[in-house]
Amino acid sequence: MRDTLLGLILFPILLLVSLEANSDKQGLAYLNKIREHTGLIAFKSNKALKKAAASHAKYLVQNQISGHYEKIGKYSYTGRTPSKRVIKAGYPSHFVMENLSVNTTGADKSIDKLFSAIYHRFVFLNLDKDEIGIGSYFTKKKRRIKSAYVYNLGLSGISHLCQRSFKMTNGEYYMKNICRQNDKMIPRSRFREEKEYIRRKNKDIIVYPYANQKHIWPAFYNESPDPLPKYKVSGFPISVQFNPANFKNVKLKSFRLYDEKGKELKKTRILQHKNDHNHLFTKLEFALMPLARLEFGRTYTAVFEAVADGRKVKKRWYFRTEDPKERVYRITQNKTTLKVRSGSSAILYIVPRSRKDILRGSKSRGGIKVSFLDQNTLKVIFPKRRSSGRVSLDFGKRKVYFTIE
Repeated sequence: MRDTLLGLILFPILLLVSLEANSDKQGLAYLNKIREHTGLIAFKSNKALKKAAASHAKYLVQNQISGHYEKIGKYSYTGRTPSKRVIKAGYPSHFVMENLSVNTTGADKSIDKLFSAIYHRFVFLNLDKDEIGIGSYFTKKKRRIKSAYVYNLGLSGISHLCQRSFKMTNGEYYMKNICRQNDKMIPRSRFREEKEYIRRKNKDIIVYPYANQKHIWPAFYNESPDPLPKYKVSGFPISVQFNPANFKNVKLKSFRLYDEKGKELKKTRILQHKNDHNHLFTKLEFALMPLARLEFGRTYTAVFEAVADGRKVKKRWYFRTEDPKERVYRITQNKTTLKVRSGSSAILYIVPRSRKDILRGSKSRGGIKVSFLDQNTLKVIFPKRRSSGRVSLDFGKRKVYFTIE
């Protein structure tokens, strides 16, 4: 009886671990698919980076915290910073980057969410990293943070340098605080060579969304730090990166976005090194930030022009936003009445009236099921019975009434 009871206790734990492992594996395949479409090399999986990522994901959920720093004394503490955590997990080098998201359904959604956030996107599109560890953690308890995905990126060439010994020679500059042993000296020339080696494996110019990409979510909401601090809702960013292995100086001439009728979207903001108030853009990174949401199911054209090391560069490419299989209703009025079929589902897009107009919640009536896709978009499933005037959604200032036929 005791053995049986132990089996019943352990099975859900083993199942949860298996689901996490499968999700992480799928996430790596999905991320590498995106990188390869943009012209970047695929990441290799690294066990130590994965261990560090998994431990931080657990820390975030258990402590109900979202961020890159840990505090000693908290549950599952393994190190204050990402670099300390990867060292604790057995990685030889401090030369790492970290991405994370919370409360996303599946690794693919987590990655998509991070690609909509420009600073976090540039981490995934990094040109001098070649390995990654993905970790996740979930809880079925009623908590504010129910899931976390963490991504730790490293460079295998630097790790190999940290596992070697170098004899100090005259005329060579050395670097420390790179390896597990902080006082270990690494030749600066070798450090640069390893970064350059990986960079040269990547394409010279990276654009995102990549050419002909589909299913781009049309909105961007928030990121820490915030590239658009006065906006709570805006459109999906478009970015261009120049590979430092091939370019030194880039001067932007123009960066424009057009809808499928050829009309330019005028309400945009261009971010680059000289005007990024968070000082995170390099001189080779550029982004067009639409100041209003893009539309569902539309094809957009991006046109980028610059002078790179004295040579004119022009990039023109297309991408298409998500086109939901359900019918999309654009809600613009304070009161709207819709006729829908019983048992059907639909997407309600509550069009923002300002840069801060996001939904805080909703009240439903009449047995409809509601799930938020973003802070202005909902999926609604209607009851299988007919009804008139008794089914509604209340968003405060805006209300939607349904006649179910």
